[in-house]
Amino acid sequence: ADVLDTWFSSGLWPFSTVGWPDKSQDPASDLSRFYSNRGESCLETGYDILFFWVARMVMLGAELTDQIPFDTVYMHGLVRDAQGKKMSKTTGNVIDPLDVIGQYGTDALRYTLVTGVTPGLDIPLDPKRIESNRNFANKLWNCARFILGNLKDLSEEEKKAMAVRKPMTKEEISGLSLPEQYIVSLCHQLVNDVSKQLDEYVLGQAGDQIQTFLWDEFADWFLESSKVRIFAAQKSEAADVQAAAMEARRVLLYVLDINLRLLHPFMPYVTEAIWQRAPHEGLSLMTAQWPKDDKNELFIDHAAISKYRALQALVRSIRNARQEYKVEPGKRIQVLISADGQIKEAMSK
Repeated sequence: ADVLDTWFSSGLWPFSTVGWPDKSQDPASDLSRFYSNRGESCLETGYDILFFWVARMVMLGAELTDQIPFDTVYMHGLVRDAQGKKMSKTTGNVIDPLDVIGQYGTDALRYTLVTGVTPGLDIPLDPKRIESNRNFANKLWNCARFILGNLKDLSEEEKKAMAVRKPMTKEEISGLSLPEQYIVSLCHQLVNDVSKQLDEYVLGQAGDQIQTFLWDEFADWFLESSKVRIFAAQKSEAADVQAAAMEARRVLLYVLDINLRLLHPFMPYVTEAIWQRAPHEGLSLMTAQWPKDDKNELFIDHAAISKYRALQALVRSIRNARQEYKVEPGKRIQVLISADGQIKEAMSK
């Protein structure tokens, strides 16, 4: 019988699985589509099999097809237990991914593994981190529930018009109120940063930055501040009050949609489920347009970011003072503020 060495046969995998050597000249064959005319490609692998497998795939591809199978090799560390020890059945520290998925969900495990990647280091799989990322997925879901729940009274035409089809322009952002200018500008800045990080394979930092934005800026600040305008519209039919609430809803949905696109490679299931429930255009988030292209720059209002951050610092100072003097949470206090220039203008609005 013809028997090939394990690693030798594995070295043939990139092209033997798509029809080699048969139909090697057929432009419509899988070999031509997925190997010969594949375009730029990247192989992701652990460093432990660089010589055993990766090197053999390169050498055999060059020898037998006159073409290497991939242009880039992205090497990550090995997944270890929470203490950094190698998983072994003998020591009993093996973590079954199916058990983890059953307890915390697929997205939480996937996000933990991807964001745990640090070049040159192994990945300690700590259940506490998986639980924390499960909580992040729950936070995202609850934010989406609030946003979509406040669209239920709109007509189908109004909902359809709110679907995100392209990034907001400078003119659109300039016409928004300060909180909306701030969050959209910060969102556009996030898109630029994450796009650059993914291009450079800095996957962990990209995922962490999306979570920081969604939790610390979007949920804790903008979503909470938008409730004032949205709830006000439930008590008043005044045109300006209704317009402010509609603007808040539109920006909430816009920022959520952009972040679902950014987060989808890290958490594909929860992001797709939310996107399908929200006003959208297209069949799937998986095939939706990335929020940034090479032709057009996303507008960022740096002045709005600066003004809103000054207001955030002011709010934090008041909160710290209340805590320092042990003021009861529900008790109203009088605050005297001295401000001038842009800060005074922003506060007056």
